[in-house]
Amino acid sequence: MCLIIQGNPKSISKEIIKKAFKQNPDGFGLMYLDNKTNRIITKKFFTKKINKILKVCKEHFKKCDEIGLHFRISTVGITNNQNCHPFQILNQDNDKADCYLMHNSPRLPAPILSDKFSDTYYFSKNILRPMLIGKIQLLNNNEFVETIETIAQSECDSRILLLDNYTKSFQFLGKWHNHNGLKYSNNLIIPSNINYSNHWSSYEKPYASDVKISYRNEFDQTALNSKTGHEIKSQAETEIKNYFEDENNIYQAKDYNSINADDLIGFMDLITAVSETKLENEIKENPEIVAQLILATQSGYDINDSTDLQLFCDETNNLTTFSDLKPYAMRKAGK
Repeated sequence: MCLIIQGNPKSISKEIIKKAFKQNPDGFGLMYLDNKTNRIITKKFFTKKINKILKVCKEHFKKCDEIGLHFRISTVGITNNQNCHPFQILNQDNDKADCYLMHNSPRLPAPILSDKFSDTYYFSKNILRPMLIGKIQLLNNNEFVETIETIAQSECDSRILLLDNYTKSFQFLGKWHNHNGLKYSNNLIIPSNINYSNHWSSYEKPYASDVKISYRNEFDQTALNSKTGHEIKSQAETEIKNYFEDENNIYQAKDYNSINADDLIGFMDLITAVSETKLENEIKENPEIVAQLILATQSGYDINDSTDLQLFCDETNNLTTFSDLKPYAMRKAGK
Protein backbone atom coordinates (compact mmCIF):
# COMPACT_ATOMS: atom_id res chain seq x y z
CA MET A 1 0.00 0.00 0.00
CA CYS A 2 1.09 3.54 -0.78
CA LEU A 3 -0.46 6.96 -1.22
CA ILE A 4 -0.90 9.05 -4.35
CA ILE A 5 -1.89 12.71 -4.23
CA GLN A 6 -2.80 14.57 -7.43
CA GLY A 7 -3.82 18.14 -8.10
CA ASN A 8 -2.67 21.74 -8.20
CA PRO A 9 0.65 22.12 -6.34
CA LYS A 10 -0.69 25.27 -4.66
CA SER A 11 -3.18 23.07 -2.81
CA ILE A 12 -0.56 20.60 -1.56
CA SER A 13 0.67 21.89 1.78
CA LYS A 14 3.89 21.16 3.59
CA GLU A 15 1.87 19.46 6.32
CA ILE A 16 0.14 17.15 3.82
CA ILE A 17 3.54 16.08 2.50
CA LYS A 18 4.86 15.46 6.01
CA LYS A 19 1.78 13.43 6.93
CA ALA A 20 2.01 11.35 3.75
CA PHE A 21 5.73 10.67 4.21
CA LYS A 22 5.35 9.74 7.87
CA GLN A 23 2.96 6.93 6.99
CA ASN A 24 4.67 5.93 3.73
CA PRO A 25 8.44 6.25 4.28
CA ASP A 26 9.79 3.81 1.68
CA GLY A 27 10.13 6.11 -1.32
CA PHE A 28 8.93 9.30 -3.00
CA GLY A 29 8.23 10.33 -6.57
CA LEU A 30 6.51 13.00 -8.65
CA MET A 31 5.39 13.47 -12.23
CA TYR A 32 3.88 16.27 -14.31
CA LEU A 33 3.61 17.43 -17.91
CA ASP A 34 5.88 20.25 -19.03
CA ASN A 35 3.59 22.28 -21.29
CA LYS A 36 6.51 24.02 -23.00
CA THR A 37 8.28 20.86 -24.16
CA ASN A 38 5.32 18.44 -24.03
CA ARG A 39 7.52 16.04 -22.06
CA ILE A 40 6.71 14.36 -18.78
CA ILE A 41 9.02 15.39 -15.95
CA THR A 42 9.64 12.83 -13.20
CA LYS A 43 11.69 12.55 -10.03
CA LYS A 44 11.92 9.50 -7.76
CA PHE A 45 14.15 8.45 -4.88
CA PHE A 46 14.29 6.70 -1.51
CA THR A 47 15.35 8.81 1.46
CA LYS A 48 14.80 8.98 5.19
CA LYS A 49 14.91 12.78 5.14
CA ILE A 50 11.66 14.73 4.80
CA ASN A 51 13.65 17.90 4.04
CA LYS A 52 14.92 16.33 0.84
CA ILE A 53 11.35 15.67 -0.31
CA LEU A 54 10.22 19.18 0.65
CA LYS A 55 13.14 20.69 -1.26
CA VAL A 56 12.33 18.73 -4.43
CA CYS A 57 8.62 19.59 -4.15
CA LYS A 58 9.33 23.28 -3.73
CA GLU A 59 11.56 23.20 -6.82
CA HIS A 60 9.02 21.47 -9.07
CA PHE A 61 5.75 22.87 -7.71
CA LYS A 62 6.47 26.23 -9.34
CA LYS A 63 6.90 24.59 -12.75
CA CYS A 64 3.45 23.11 -13.27
CA ASP A 65 -0.28 23.52 -12.67
CA GLU A 66 -1.04 19.83 -12.08
CA ILE A 67 1.19 17.23 -10.46
CA GLY A 68 1.11 13.68 -9.09
CA LEU A 69 2.98 12.71 -5.92
CA HIS A 70 3.63 9.15 -4.76
CA PHE A 71 4.62 8.04 -1.27
CA ARG A 72 5.61 4.37 -1.12
CA ILE A 73 5.37 1.72 1.54
CA SER A 74 7.03 -1.51 0.44
CA THR A 75 4.97 -4.64 -0.07
CA VAL A 76 6.68 -6.31 -3.06
CA GLY A 77 10.29 -5.69 -4.10
CA ILE A 78 13.19 -4.20 -2.19
CA THR A 79 13.15 -0.65 -0.91
CA ASN A 80 15.40 1.39 -3.20
CA ASN A 81 15.37 4.16 -5.80
CA GLN A 82 14.29 1.93 -8.64
CA ASN A 83 11.13 0.65 -7.00
CA CYS A 84 9.91 4.16 -6.27
CA HIS A 85 7.09 5.49 -8.44
CA PRO A 86 6.41 6.66 -11.10
CA PHE A 87 7.34 3.89 -13.52
CA GLN A 88 8.02 4.59 -17.16
CA ILE A 89 5.83 2.74 -19.63
CA LEU A 90 6.87 4.64 -22.77
CA ASN A 91 9.63 7.11 -23.55
CA GLN A 92 9.35 9.82 -26.20
CA ASP A 93 12.90 9.30 -27.45
CA ASN A 94 12.34 5.61 -28.23
CA ASP A 95 8.57 5.14 -28.38
CA LYS A 96 7.34 8.48 -29.78
CA ALA A 97 5.37 9.15 -26.61
CA ASP A 98 5.86 9.58 -22.86
CA CYS A 99 3.71 7.55 -20.48
CA TYR A 100 4.16 6.99 -16.74
CA LEU A 101 2.29 5.19 -14.00
CA MET A 102 1.79 5.44 -10.23
CA HIS A 103 0.01 2.74 -8.26
CA ASN A 104 -1.56 2.23 -4.82
CA SER A 105 -2.63 -1.22 -3.56
CA PRO A 106 -0.99 -4.28 -2.01
CA ARG A 107 -0.58 -6.01 -5.36
CA LEU A 108 -1.06 -5.68 -9.13
CA PRO A 109 -1.61 -8.81 -11.27
CA ALA A 110 1.81 -9.19 -12.86
CA PRO A 111 4.38 -12.01 -12.90
CA ILE A 112 7.08 -11.35 -10.28
CA LEU A 113 10.20 -12.54 -12.10
CA SER A 114 12.63 -11.32 -9.45
CA ASP A 115 12.17 -10.44 -5.79
CA LYS A 116 14.27 -7.33 -6.39
CA PHE A 117 11.51 -5.67 -8.42
CA SER A 118 7.99 -4.63 -7.46
CA ASP A 119 4.68 -5.75 -8.90
CA THR A 120 4.14 -2.23 -10.27
CA TYR A 121 7.46 -2.43 -12.10
CA TYR A 122 6.47 -5.66 -13.85
CA PHE A 123 2.92 -4.46 -14.51
CA SER A 124 4.32 -1.37 -16.24
CA LYS A 125 6.98 -3.21 -18.24
CA ASN A 126 5.37 -6.56 -19.06
CA ILE A 127 1.65 -5.78 -19.16
CA LEU A 128 1.12 -2.16 -20.23
CA ARG A 129 4.24 -1.43 -22.27
CA PRO A 130 3.66 -4.14 -24.92
CA MET A 131 0.06 -2.96 -25.30
CA LEU A 132 0.94 0.70 -25.79
CA ILE A 133 4.10 0.64 -27.91
CA GLY A 134 3.06 2.26 -31.18
CA LYS A 135 -0.53 2.47 -29.93
CA ILE A 136 -0.52 5.37 -27.47
CA GLN A 137 -3.88 6.45 -28.90
CA LEU A 138 -5.45 3.58 -26.94
CA LEU A 139 -5.25 5.82 -23.88
CA ASN A 140 -7.93 7.94 -25.56
CA ASN A 141 -10.20 4.90 -25.79
CA ASN A 142 -12.53 4.59 -22.79
CA GLU A 143 -13.08 0.87 -23.33
CA PHE A 144 -9.33 0.21 -23.28
CA VAL A 145 -8.81 2.25 -20.10
CA GLU A 146 -11.76 0.49 -18.43
CA THR A 147 -10.25 -2.87 -19.39
CA ILE A 148 -6.93 -1.94 -17.79
CA GLU A 149 -8.85 -0.84 -14.72
CA THR A 150 -10.61 -4.21 -14.56
CA ILE A 151 -7.32 -6.08 -14.88
CA ALA A 152 -5.75 -3.97 -12.13
CA GLN A 153 -8.67 -4.76 -9.81
CA SER A 154 -8.54 -8.51 -10.39
CA GLU A 155 -6.54 -9.39 -7.25
CA CYS A 156 -7.50 -6.51 -4.93
CA ASP A 157 -8.82 -2.97 -4.88
CA SER A 158 -6.25 -0.89 -6.78
CA ARG A 159 -5.79 2.72 -7.78
CA ILE A 160 -3.63 3.74 -10.74
CA LEU A 161 -2.61 7.20 -11.92
CA LEU A 162 -1.54 7.45 -15.56
CA LEU A 163 0.04 10.45 -17.28
CA ASP A 164 0.99 10.69 -20.95
CA ASN A 165 1.87 13.42 -23.43
CA TYR A 166 -0.61 12.19 -26.06
CA THR A 167 -3.83 12.84 -24.17
CA LYS A 168 -1.91 15.43 -22.10
CA SER A 169 -3.88 14.45 -19.04
CA PHE A 170 -3.92 12.44 -15.84
CA GLN A 171 -6.19 9.39 -15.85
CA PHE A 172 -7.53 7.91 -12.63
CA LEU A 173 -8.24 4.17 -12.42
CA GLY A 174 -10.02 2.77 -9.39
CA LYS A 175 -11.79 4.56 -6.56
CA TRP A 176 -10.29 7.93 -5.58
CA HIS A 177 -11.15 10.42 -2.83
CA ASN A 178 -11.62 14.15 -3.44
CA HIS A 179 -10.75 16.70 -0.77
CA ASN A 180 -10.11 20.45 -1.07
CA GLY A 181 -9.36 20.24 -4.78
CA LEU A 182 -6.97 17.29 -4.45
CA LYS A 183 -7.42 13.63 -5.34
CA TYR A 184 -6.16 10.99 -2.90
CA SER A 185 -5.74 7.30 -3.69
CA ASN A 186 -6.92 6.53 -0.15
CA ASN A 187 -8.44 8.59 2.65
CA LEU A 188 -6.14 7.76 5.56
CA ILE A 189 -4.51 11.20 5.84
CA ILE A 190 -7.32 13.40 4.55
CA PRO A 191 -7.57 16.30 7.03
CA SER A 192 -10.82 17.85 8.16
CA ASN A 193 -11.81 21.41 7.19
CA ILE A 194 -8.36 23.00 7.41
CA ASN A 195 -7.27 26.22 5.75
CA TYR A 196 -3.83 25.64 4.24
CA SER A 197 -3.04 29.22 3.31
CA ASN A 198 0.65 30.13 3.21
CA HIS A 199 1.36 26.41 3.12
CA TRP A 200 5.14 26.61 2.84
CA SER A 201 5.47 28.32 6.21
CA SER A 202 6.17 26.21 9.28
CA TYR A 203 3.24 25.59 11.59
CA GLU A 204 1.28 22.70 13.01
CA LYS A 205 -2.29 21.90 11.91
CA PRO A 206 -4.83 19.70 13.67
CA TYR A 207 -6.08 16.68 11.78
CA ALA A 208 -9.37 14.87 12.17
CA SER A 209 -9.41 12.77 15.31
CA ASP A 210 -10.70 9.74 13.44
CA VAL A 211 -7.77 9.57 11.00
CA LYS A 212 -6.47 6.00 11.13
CA ILE A 213 -2.76 5.30 10.85
CA SER A 214 -3.03 1.76 9.58
CA TYR A 215 -0.50 1.16 6.79
CA ARG A 216 2.20 -0.26 9.05
CA ASN A 217 -0.33 -2.34 10.99
CA GLU A 218 -2.01 -3.66 7.89
CA PHE A 219 1.17 -4.43 5.98
CA ASP A 220 3.76 -5.08 8.66
CA GLN A 221 7.19 -4.62 7.12
CA THR A 222 8.96 -7.06 9.43
CA ALA A 223 6.47 -9.79 8.60
CA LEU A 224 6.79 -9.06 4.88
CA ASN A 225 10.55 -9.24 5.05
CA SER A 226 10.49 -12.55 6.92
CA LYS A 227 8.17 -14.04 4.32
CA THR A 228 9.90 -12.76 1.22
CA GLY A 229 13.50 -12.48 2.35
CA HIS A 230 13.58 -8.92 1.01
CA GLU A 231 16.19 -6.69 2.55
CA ILE A 232 15.53 -3.00 3.05
CA LYS A 233 18.42 -1.20 1.37
CA SER A 234 18.95 2.56 1.71
CA GLN A 235 19.95 4.25 -1.53
CA ALA A 236 20.38 7.94 -2.33
CA GLU A 237 19.90 9.36 -5.82
CA THR A 238 22.17 7.98 -8.52
CA GLU A 239 22.95 11.50 -9.74
CA ILE A 240 25.29 11.98 -6.75
CA LYS A 241 27.32 8.93 -7.69
CA ASN A 242 27.29 9.76 -11.40
CA TYR A 243 28.56 13.27 -10.70
CA PHE A 244 31.75 11.98 -9.14
CA GLU A 245 32.26 9.38 -11.87
CA ASP A 246 32.14 11.96 -14.66
CA GLU A 247 35.70 12.20 -15.95
CA ASN A 248 35.16 15.91 -16.65
CA ASN A 249 34.69 16.67 -12.95
CA ILE A 250 37.69 17.45 -10.77
CA TYR A 251 36.49 15.06 -8.06
CA GLN A 252 37.04 11.57 -9.33
CA ALA A 253 35.29 8.38 -8.26
CA LYS A 254 38.35 7.18 -6.32
CA ASP A 255 38.05 10.22 -4.05
CA TYR A 256 34.33 9.75 -3.64
CA ASN A 257 34.60 6.06 -2.80
CA SER A 258 37.35 6.65 -0.25
CA ILE A 259 35.26 9.03 1.88
CA ASN A 260 33.29 7.65 4.80
CA ALA A 261 31.25 9.08 7.65
CA ASP A 262 34.28 9.28 9.96
CA ASP A 263 36.05 11.49 7.41
CA LEU A 264 33.11 13.87 7.21
CA ILE A 265 32.58 13.96 10.98
CA GLY A 266 36.29 14.48 11.59
CA PHE A 267 36.45 17.33 9.09
CA MET A 268 33.46 19.05 10.69
CA ASP A 269 35.08 18.70 14.12
CA LEU A 270 38.36 20.09 12.76
CA ILE A 271 36.99 23.25 11.17
CA THR A 272 35.07 24.31 14.26
CA ALA A 273 38.29 25.37 15.99
CA VAL A 274 40.59 26.72 13.27
CA SER A 275 41.42 30.17 11.98
CA GLU A 276 40.04 31.52 8.72
CA THR A 277 43.36 30.95 6.99
CA LYS A 278 43.60 27.38 8.26
CA LEU A 279 40.00 26.78 7.20
CA GLU A 280 40.76 27.99 3.68
CA ASN A 281 43.73 25.65 3.47
CA GLU A 282 41.73 22.68 4.75
CA ILE A 283 39.06 23.31 2.12
CA LYS A 284 41.67 23.46 -0.65
CA GLU A 285 43.33 20.27 0.58
CA ASN A 286 40.08 18.31 0.98
CA PRO A 287 37.84 19.28 -1.96
CA GLU A 288 36.21 15.84 -2.13
CA ILE A 289 35.09 16.05 1.51
CA VAL A 290 33.77 19.58 1.01
CA ALA A 291 31.88 18.43 -2.10
CA GLN A 292 30.19 15.62 -0.16
CA LEU A 293 29.25 17.98 2.66
CA ILE A 294 27.67 20.32 0.12
CA LEU A 295 25.75 17.44 -1.44
CA ALA A 296 24.59 16.32 2.00
CA THR A 297 23.37 19.82 2.82
CA GLN A 298 21.56 20.18 -0.49
CA SER A 299 19.86 16.82 0.12
CA GLY A 300 18.48 17.94 3.47
CA TYR A 301 20.99 16.36 5.86
CA ASP A 302 22.28 18.23 8.92
CA ILE A 303 26.07 18.18 8.52
CA ASN A 304 26.49 19.28 12.14
CA ASP A 305 24.82 16.06 13.26
CA SER A 306 27.10 13.00 13.16
CA THR A 307 24.06 10.69 12.94
CA ASP A 308 22.89 12.52 9.82
CA LEU A 309 26.34 12.29 8.24
CA GLN A 310 26.40 8.55 8.89
CA LEU A 311 22.94 8.26 7.33
CA PHE A 312 24.05 10.27 4.29
CA CYS A 313 27.00 7.92 3.74
CA ASP A 314 24.83 4.84 4.25
CA GLU A 315 22.33 6.06 1.66
CA THR A 316 25.03 6.81 -0.93
CA ASN A 317 26.77 3.43 -0.65
CA ASN A 318 26.08 0.59 -3.11
CA LEU A 319 24.11 2.78 -5.47
CA THR A 320 22.30 1.08 -8.34
CA THR A 321 21.84 2.63 -11.75
CA PHE A 322 19.27 1.30 -14.20
CA SER A 323 17.68 1.86 -17.57
CA ASP A 324 13.94 2.25 -17.26
CA LEU A 325 13.58 1.16 -20.89
CA LYS A 326 15.10 -2.26 -20.21
CA PRO A 327 12.92 -4.23 -17.79
CA TYR A 328 15.70 -6.37 -16.36
CA ALA A 329 18.70 -4.09 -16.78
CA MET A 330 20.33 -3.43 -13.44
CA ARG A 331 23.98 -2.86 -12.64
CA LYS A 332 26.12 -1.51 -9.84
CA ALA A 333 27.15 2.09 -10.36
CA GLY A 334 30.66 2.32 -11.74
CA LYS A 335 30.73 -1.24 -13.06
